[in-house]
Amino acid sequence: MEQTKFIPALRFKWLTPLYDFFLGITMPEKKIKQVLISSADIYASAKLLDFGCGTATLTIMAKQSSPEAKVTGIDVDKEILVKAAKKIKEEKLDVFLLDYDGKHLPFQPNAFDRVISCLVFHHLDTDVKQNMLAEIFRILNKDGQLTIADFGRSRSWIQRTLFNLIRILDGFKSTHANAKGLLPEMISDAGFENVVVKKRFKTMFGEVQIIGAEKI
Repeated sequence: MEQTKFIPALRFKWLTPLYDFFLGITMPEKKIKQVLISSADIYASAKLLDFGCGTATLTIMAKQSSPEAKVTGIDVDKEILVKAAKKIKEEKLDVFLLDYDGKHLPFQPNAFDRVISCLVFHHLDTDVKQNMLAEIFRILNKDGQLTIADFGRSRSWIQRTLFNLIRILDGFKSTHANAKGLLPEMISDAGFENVVVKKRFKTMFGEVQIIGAEKI
């Protein structure tokens, strides 16, 4: 099956080994991910998917916060999953990783109770965002929850200006919906309810928002 083209974590594949370091020095990564996990309400027996898991930092944190949860990480980038697998092995955690084609999530309907995602959606073109939100809705159980951390439109013109640095790096097409503040609306259009921006973080690259939603 043909794989959808994607933007690597730092735009260029040769920068992938520097992703964790770069993220750690440019924004409060750990704090953002801790709030995301707390907002996701991951209970002991939950089946959890980390969409766009990258190097698995969030995946590992989620598993450590709820050791009895069944945690899966998925990413379109096979190379970054190699790094993720190494980190998970070092932590001696039972986490399942797999890649996918960028179009369809390889799971049955109602396969998960929780889906989390951090700094992934601004890499996706608008039509791909819409498709993946629909896919996430499909694989979530009734009463399931989606929690996303990603860039959104800030009330601060300084934060909006700073986000242009990310737009230059990742492309204006893929970041358009984020810059316009359309992500919550797109989540609603996918079928989710009670879509709420739960927390806002000011960073040197713009405002990162924690967005929560439910499948009812």
